[in-house]
This record gives sequence, structure tokens and C-alpha cells, in this order.
Amino acid sequence: MRGNTECRLALDNLPDEVYYKEWDLIMVDAPHGYFPEAPGRMRAIFSAAVMARRRRGSGMMHVFLHDVDRKVDKAFAEEFLCRKFLVQAVGRLWHFEIPSAANVTHGDSERFC
Repeated sequence: MRGNTECRLALDNLPDEVYYKEWDLIMVDAPHGYFPEAPGRMRAIFSAAVMARRRRGSGMMHVFLHDVDRKVDKAFAEEFLCRKFLVQAVGRLWHFEIPSAANVTHGDSERFC
């Protein structure tokens, strides 16, 4: 993802440690998306999904998505974080548990859901 300027959804300019660390948890709570000029969370949701699937460690990656009250955030969460991985939704906070790449069969690793 780092330096991938071809994919308009990828966050491609974060510090190296963001891309190369094996995270157990990602919290998506920015950027703003509640007014027309705001960029929204689409790129952050997509990038969290890619990082979760590339993880090689055992266990689940926990992804929390805050302020899931906009139609576009819900659509991106269901498409890239996958409704089947949604374990809890409380108000505007959704919690996903996404299996690492080590736990996914070969054909499934190329698809999101």
C-alpha cells in the first residue's frame, strides 16, 4: 500500500511503521465526513481492511469503526471489512474481527468478503 498512488482508496503516505507493524487493533475514527467538504472515512476503512488481511500473525485483527451513521461509511464497511466479520454494533460503533492471512485459504485471500 505504501507509495501505491494508483489505488485511489489506499492511504499511501503514512509513516513506514504503520504499514510494516502487525497490528492487533485498528480504530477508524477519522477523517471527518459529516459535511460536504470533508474527505470521509472511505480511504481509512479500505486501508484498515488491507492491513488486516495482510497480517501474518495468529488470531484476529480487531477493527473498530466509529460514527457508522452515514450511508457511505456503512457501505464501505460492509464491502471491505465485511458484514460477516461484524461481531458487535453498539450505537454508532462497529467491531469487526478479521482473520489474518495465515488463517485464510488461498482463493479467499484475494477477495475481501
